[in-house]
Amino acid sequence: MTDAAVLERRAVRLLPGVLAIGMSAFVALVVTALNTGVDAGLAVRWLRAWGPACPAAIVAAYAWRPLAWRIALALARVV
Repeated sequence: MTDAAVLERRAVRLLPGVLAIGMSAFVALVVTALNTGVDAGLAVRWLRAWGPACPAAIVAAYAWRPLAWRIALALARVV
């Protein structure tokens, strides 16, 4: 197996975790800002919200990955 193939396989395995980190950060920021307002303390409140949400999102992303893949394939056949 070539180095490029190894890197691609590794990236495919890491992708759900990377997406979970980015999406949980964004959602936590939006929800925190909507619920508490945008002011000088937003960053601290966001980090408090995102801290437990990030690992939960990573676990959820890998747990749901097989089902999400089957749903995506089914949708791709319909579209």
